Amino acid sequence: MIIIEQIKTKELVQMGPAKDRDWEDLALPDMGQSPKELVKAVIEAYDLGELIAQAHTANPKILKATVEKDHASYHLSAKIRFD
Repeated sequence: MIIIEQIKTKELVQMGPAKDRDWEDLALPDMGQSPKELVKAVIEAYDLGELIAQAHTANPKILKATVEKDHASYHLSAKIRFD
């Protein structure tokens, strides 16, 4: 089982305060998904919009991506835990 936890989105804005939001943890069956597939699963589960870009990190237990919904862009971050 894969647990995606500490899921956060932060609006990307040039001026003014950015909107932050924390999301509930998400459990998925471990089927050898790639990080991109895991990001897409989070986006679909919480209706976060469309994947624009995924950041590649040295740590395989970290997910980072940029998503867009309703003409606004958001930074998505999360941690992966295997149970």
